[in-house]
Amino acid sequence: MKSKHYDVVVVGAGPSGSLCARNLARAGYQVLLCEKRPVVGFPVRCGEATGPRKRLSDFMTVNEDYLETIITGAIMHAPGGTTIRYDAGRELGTMLDRVLFDQDLANQAVREGAELQTNARVVEVSGVVDNKRTLTIELDGQAHAITASMVVGADGAESLIGRKAGFKTRNLPPGTCTAIELRVRVMDPNPNHLTFWSGQDTINNGYVWVFPKVKSGVVNLGCGEKIPKLGSKTMLEIAMEFKERLYPGAEIEAVHGGCVPVSGNLEEYSTDRLLLCGDAAHHTNPLTGGGIMSGIVAGETAAIWIDKGFKSGDLSGTFLKQYEAQCWERFGRTHRREMAIGTFVTGLPAKDQIQFYRVFQDMVHSHLSLASKVRTFPQLGMLATKNFGLVKKSFWGK
Repeated sequence: MKSKHYDVVVVGAGPSGSLCARNLARAGYQVLLCEKRPVVGFPVRCGEATGPRKRLSDFMTVNEDYLETIITGAIMHAPGGTTIRYDAGRELGTMLDRVLFDQDLANQAVREGAELQTNARVVEVSGVVDNKRTLTIELDGQAHAITASMVVGADGAESLIGRKAGFKTRNLPPGTCTAIELRVRVMDPNPNHLTFWSGQDTINNGYVWVFPKVKSGVVNLGCGEKIPKLGSKTMLEIAMEFKERLYPGAEIEAVHGGCVPVSGNLEEYSTDRLLLCGDAAHHTNPLTGGGIMSGIVAGETAAIWIDKGFKSGDLSGTFLKQYEAQCWERFGRTHRREMAIGTFVTGLPAKDQIQFYRVFQDMVHSHLSLASKVRTFPQLGMLATKNFGLVKKSFWGK
């Protein structure tokens, strides 16, 4: 590290942390961006699907190098043999190369003046003394103590910064999803679609996915589940079964996994001179597990309120609650509704769940009046009609 004191130390160089560091450095603050791994963005622990290029361009100049696939539709294989295919005929989302994407954002932060330090593991964060927090950073086998006027924890779902600050960040059932993903060297027959399998025929409290990365000539094939039943197949066993069924003999290039927080925003994730953003604050979508776009939004929002706090001379927990409130308005409220949708659908008995997906299929495929369906199955028909736009929207991380 080049200094013993920084205005802001951001822990974690994922999209949320790097964007926050970039914006604060651009505003003139002395920023240290710490990444515990030797290489930013690697290894990848993500499905790599996010919103469309236009949405990304709201936050950054989009680099074509990390755009893998333009997504124009989705396919859902639902219970009872129901298949729902949606072809938008326009860009709905993108597949990223997360290594290149994360590195591009971190490099943007550096170009704006932030200091990036890899192999830097923050192991301790003190309380506030004289308007500063002291951080202990392990680097090259040595412990270094630095101080910061503000600390941002963007260190992922297992956030050590959050635990050190006393937040309830533990990933406990049913607010966490165990997931695994294979990178398979193959081209999918639907290269511009995200494909899912969900429901009581496959994984009810989660889903199986195939996300194509056309530029790299691979697919991300994964599965995740909130609460696996005792004695049930592991996520790796399920992923391998789908791989052999869909792409027999294809080469598996990589396997990775982890826990995805699907609880919705933490109840509390800011305090005096410290806040969390991205996965660390459980800013992931509870219905899909996607967190790239909401993490970017949170990083931008955190930078806005930290800047306001410095300018007003108030970085107290009370002041930073406004950051939490704005995150709630920008995506938290929508995430809460989407969690309710998921809880409703997964809680249906098998017969009713099949009926729900058939209603949803009618809506997607025909867009015709569902009056007859509503009369014969009012609860499901009303919910599907009311939430069609929300359910469809949730897949693109908007």
